[in-house]
Amino acid sequence: MNRILRVTMATIALIAFSVMIGQAEDRKGPSWHRRQVRDKIGGVPEEILKLQSLEKVQPPSIDAAVVTALKAADEAARGLIDMNFHKGKRITVPDDFKTIQSGIDAAKAGDIVIVKPGTYFELIEMKDGVKLVSDSTKGGDELVAVEDARMKLPRRTMRTIIDGSKSNTSHHGMIDFNPGVGRKTIVDGFTIQNLPMQDHHIPGHAHAVNVRGASPVIMNCYVLKNGSTGIGTHVVFSDQKSRMSGRDFRWENVRHRAEGVTYRNIIRESVGLGIGCNHFSAPHILGNEVLLNTDVELGHEPSPGMGAKHGAAPTIVGNIVHDNPGGGILSKVGDPQGAHNINRPTHPIVMKNVVYKNGNAAAAISCNGAGSREMPVRFIHNFIYDAGSVGIGLSNGAVCIVEENIVSGTADPGIVVKAATALKLNRNKVTGTMAPGFVFVDGATVVEMIGNAADGNQGPRFMLRGSTIAGHEG
Repeated sequence: MNRILRVTMATIALIAFSVMIGQAEDRKGPSWHRRQVRDKIGGVPEEILKLQSLEKVQPPSIDAAVVTALKAADEAARGLIDMNFHKGKRITVPDDFKTIQSGIDAAKAGDIVIVKPGTYFELIEMKDGVKLVSDSTKGGDELVAVEDARMKLPRRTMRTIIDGSKSNTSHHGMIDFNPGVGRKTIVDGFTIQNLPMQDHHIPGHAHAVNVRGASPVIMNCYVLKNGSTGIGTHVVFSDQKSRMSGRDFRWENVRHRAEGVTYRNIIRESVGLGIGCNHFSAPHILGNEVLLNTDVELGHEPSPGMGAKHGAAPTIVGNIVHDNPGGGILSKVGDPQGAHNINRPTHPIVMKNVVYKNGNAAAAISCNGAGSREMPVRFIHNFIYDAGSVGIGLSNGAVCIVEENIVSGTADPGIVVKAATALKLNRNKVTGTMAPGFVFVDGATVVEMIGNAADGNQGPRFMLRGSTIAGHEG
């Protein structure tokens, strides 16, 4: 992904030249003159430059951004999680049933299965309307620190463990859900760890939390050191059990949707993505922390902390994504599959997330070929810090709306549009990059561009090469 998003060698040479000229002007004249020289080198028409902002960019601290993000996640979660539905029978494990699964099997919709502290070597299958929750007695709801994480989790999460280390590799995750279950199915407050190792690039793999054709609520969990993607979501098609080569992956063939809520979890050290969304899934991913997930040992390009492909349309709000070597949040098309391929674009909403220090293999937030004019990808008011590559990257025919993002301290340009379309590129702020603030190359199209600020970067504020902004070519 990184080689797709990086500017061409010719553009890099122009950047180096513009930096040299800018340094020379630093010695000759005031800042307005330096900006004039750099803007001329950048190639963006004057009438477009007049619509941009000259403000000095001052990004908030990461701590302040995290507060904003988690508040947005909490607001987004309101109305999605029903905390009053479960008024039925209370089943306690191991008092009433020795295993978690036997407790779930005995429960009906509206019942609560309460699990006491301990380690349970099971693979769980949830059914509709049942709440599975860790025991909150003896200070269980007290929030405690988690290693390397900014978020805290309830004490009950850390002391109630579902462990897969005694299981064999199979298509079963640590927790599965019966197809068709809805948001009144809740998993609340468990450490979920040690799913056996498998290659998540191969069809038929399991995720640690395996959400296929289901819309549950997963909250307050610590998804730790699993041998595949941490939390993975897919729809279920009507021909789900048919041979891959003959499958129909079109929207019209969806039998069970996947529109659940993943809220306030920490997902760490997965051999795959932290959170992955495939095949038309549209979950609400709210206020999670995703860190230290990598699959480099599988021999592929490293996967990002979060990803969406194959027509997925998740709502990703208020998450903290950091220290994932394969990049932060990625949306892409996905390889063709079956006799009839996906017929809707991948088009997530990515809003008010904090993304930092995710290596140099890909952009902090990127869109590779996803979106359409009718269903664009939306990157709105995200906070990006210290990316080893591009801050926000659009490439390969992507169609996106990019507004009100703050990008600070990237190794490459802050925002790049390369052979892609930005329907709106408004009120974004870029500072402290080792390259120009904004770069438009290789046939990029920007339909609307207003109020963007680029301050304290190396080279021009905006660089236009072989692309079009609001009808102006450069």
